[in-house]
Parts: sequence; C-alpha cells; structure tokens
Amino acid sequence: MVCFVFLYCMNISPVSAKTEGDFPDDVSVFFHDADICQYLAGEWDSNLPPKRKNELSDEMNKVCSNIHERQEYFEKKYVRNKSIIRKLKSYEF
Repeated sequence: MVCFVFLYCMNISPVSAKTEGDFPDDVSVFFHDADICQYLAGEWDSNLPPKRKNELSDEMNKVCSNIHERQEYFEKKYVRNKSIIRKLKSYEF
C-alpha cells in the first residue's frame, strides 16, 4: 500500500526541470547544437590520429562556427524569459 501511494504521488507531482521540448523550436535547436559543441570540444585531444582530428574539426566548423552569435541573438530575443536565459547563460564557449 505504501509503495502504491509513493508511486501515485510520483506520477502526479509536477516536474520542475524544463526539457528542451518545453522551449520554442528555434532555441531548442540552439541548445542541441550547443550541447554538440561542448561534446566535440571535450573529444578534442592533440594525441588523436589526424583522421579523427579532421573529422572533429569538420563537425565543429559545421555546427559551432557561429555559436557565440547565435547565443547572443537568443539572449536578446528571449530577454524576458528567465528559464531560457538561465539555460543560455549556462553555456560557456
């Protein structure tokens, strides 16, 4: 019985964390790209084989080349939306 009540409360309790699906499409795409940029930056290592370095560089150039400008654009566009601004500010490039 206690287990049932606990599970029932878990199902009806509000979720406080916002997922990317809760944001407008344009900024969700930015968040996705920003996550990719951070991932790729973490993958980079000077000891990687040249082929892998080239692959990472190509992907970073494709996805990350204007990430700063896009971040600034969305900070201006969504200046009144605290949850979007908070997430935008969490990225440091």
